[in-house]
Amino acid sequence: MPADFLQKHVAAVASSDLDAVAALYADDATLLSFEWTADGRDAVRQRFSDFFAFHGEISEVEVVYDRATDDAVFAMYAVTGERGTFRIVNAFVLDGDVCTRHFSNEVGADLDRDEVEADG
Repeated sequence: MPADFLQKHVAAVASSDLDAVAALYADDATLLSFEWTADGRDAVRQRFSDFFAFHGEISEVEVVYDRATDDAVFAMYAVTGERGTFRIVNAFVLDGDVCTRHFSNEVGADLDRDEVEADG
């Protein structure tokens, strides 16, 4: 069910648990952003590894909005980590309990951009 998937995804991201995140994706899943595409579970796992490394310790993941159908869920997360709070829009297409397509992009952030650019 999409609500169960969303709850598991939020918990995995909040705990920076790469194994739990990867388990939520099909072997041939695609994660797509405006800036890149990750094809396959291993590539999705790497993208989340990069995400966790960028954000540092995550203290909170809040679902700001969400809407679900029988096989999809659309949600905005507010992810708070060491670099600040990022708002991220996510659309998940599901096949049973796993995600086959995940569209995701940052839509706003409350952080010190100079610090982020210096680290980039």
